[in-house]
Amino acid sequence: MLKIGIVGCGLQAATIAGYTGVYGDDYEVSAVMDINFDSARARLAEKQVKLDVGCRFYDDLKDFVAKEVELDGIIIGTPCNLHTEVACALEQMNTPIYMEKPVSIHLDQLQKLYAAFRNSSVPVEVSLPMRLCPLTTEVKKIIDLGTIGTVEQLVAYNDVGYGAGYFSSWYRDFEKTGGMFMQKAVHDIDYLLFLAGHLPREVCAMRAQRVFGGDKSFDLSCDQCKEQKQCHESPYNYFHERNAYNSVADAEAKTAHQMCRFSRDIKIDDIGECIIELESGAHLSYHQNFFARNAAHRRGARIYGYRGTIEMDFSGRIKVMSHFRNHTEEIVVPSGPLSHYGGDKELVYDFLQTMKTGQRARTDLITGNGIYGTLSCLCARESADKREFIKVTL
Repeated sequence: MLKIGIVGCGLQAATIAGYTGVYGDDYEVSAVMDINFDSARARLAEKQVKLDVGCRFYDDLKDFVAKEVELDGIIIGTPCNLHTEVACALEQMNTPIYMEKPVSIHLDQLQKLYAAFRNSSVPVEVSLPMRLCPLTTEVKKIIDLGTIGTVEQLVAYNDVGYGAGYFSSWYRDFEKTGGMFMQKAVHDIDYLLFLAGHLPREVCAMRAQRVFGGDKSFDLSCDQCKEQKQCHESPYNYFHERNAYNSVADAEAKTAHQMCRFSRDIKIDDIGECIIELESGAHLSYHQNFFARNAAHRRGARIYGYRGTIEMDFSGRIKVMSHFRNHTEEIVVPSGPLSHYGGDKELVYDFLQTMKTGQRARTDLITGNGIYGTLSCLCARESADKREFIKVTL
């Protein structure tokens, strides 16, 4: 029986805990540390997580660390600004850790985290599923076969069809999230570094708020607003303009309590891009957008070598285009079960192996370069804010 603890029982932590049984392993969540017990219990029930009949709940991290000495693994799902603090506190327990991304939202946090774990025997799996999903692993195989030659350039994009939601929920709080490089780009930069096979050396970036944000009160919600018919983000126009939901009443019931996307004091960015020079000298560029919707939604990349180009799209398609022959191969790769394009299936597999054998995960913070997605994005944010090139280094 695998006994699992959770610190910060948000949606992602409960989801991963619920996935722990997909390979047939006998498990139970034995201890939960969260400041809101009712919310934690609701999340666990929603995800059908198996609880120990005597599952212990804590509202103090020190108590959790002192008393939970027999756990096989711990999942960290706190708000992002607390990831580093919690992980460092758990290191003394000598228990495998599963850690949500980004692992830090400030460079000094990341330096503290690296110092705590670089020589530690504690495995820390970072939640970076896109590196492990079937589409990415298939592209990596093609690259490693030498089909396109040495990777010289990677150009990636993420037009987030559900991106507006970040501006009406807790993600809008920059102090908790660190902005959208930290929330979204960290996934893409990680899988691109994996495909390139090289670490980052230097980055330049830009970020901006072009659509969302504005002059409304930060605590204004749609159900309090008198501009229902004028506002394109209102429940009224979700139904009237966008043909979403079955009626205005239905839209109101499901979206009316969302926070205003045009509120002042929203500091997160709705567009951003970065260019990274890799240690090999190759270039990696990435662009993200949070107001593109419907058919404009897309996520993918092109990887260029002298011999050919690979185009990958997270709808499950790969095109391998030869530069020397008039030949294109098209491959369809189903994402498979579980979320994040099937990558969570592999993350859970690795976490189970770590708990049972001590074997470190493929996205381990130290041995699996799980730290570099966060580091690259921290440096990209710094570059955007300072308007200068930034060396990617701890």
